[in-house]
Amino acid sequence: AIVYRDQGNYEEAMQLHLKALEIKKKKNLGEDHSSVANTYNDMAVVYQAQGNNEEAMKLYKKALEINKKNLGEDHSKVADTYNNMAIVYQALEDYEEAMKLYNKSLEINK
Repeated sequence: AIVYRDQGNYEEAMQLHLKALEIKKKKNLGEDHSSVANTYNDMAVVYQAQGNNEEAMKLYKKALEINKKNLGEDHSKVADTYNNMAIVYQALEDYEEAMKLYNKSLEINK
């Protein structure tokens, strides 16, 4: 899916991410498994690349919630998600929110 995304074939990338998500849920990993969070993050990147920032943000928020629950507030994956969300806010020209999230990410990665 990531190769398709990098090639700009977003439709195929999203189809593969959705298939991966379905497989992960069928394997009884559950909605709150960190692997599911990774897939939500990857899907958000596809939406972001398409300029669909609203859908990207929804999925980043899901990934963030799962990662905070499983890994704790100070984990690098949480910081990465804050950073990704900040990029979306920056694209939306919400610079204040972007800076808050960039700073959260930096604080975790100190």
